[in-house]
Amino acid sequence: MALGWGSWLLAVSAPVAKRVLTSLGFGVVTYVGMDAALSSALTAAKSAWGGMGADVASMVAMAGVNTAASILAGALTARLALEVAKRFMPLT
Repeated sequence: MALGWGSWLLAVSAPVAKRVLTSLGFGVVTYVGMDAALSSALTAAKSAWGGMGADVASMVAMAGVNTAASILAGALTARLALEVAKRFMPLT
């Protein structure tokens, strides 16, 4: 009888484990890819910021462009984290 229970348990748990591992893999790949793209964009923005003249940089800072860029980067990172979390822990 133990062999029967073991076979049944394996038959039930194998598809679930396969689905969980597949979802985990896609979530990690998505997160790593988007994180690399966001890091690249932030690096490009930082290098462009460093190439500005001092007077232009101070005007841009007074206009709040650096704060707006920080808010956008934070929003994109939060959205990405929520999308990955939704994949692992669906609400429905």
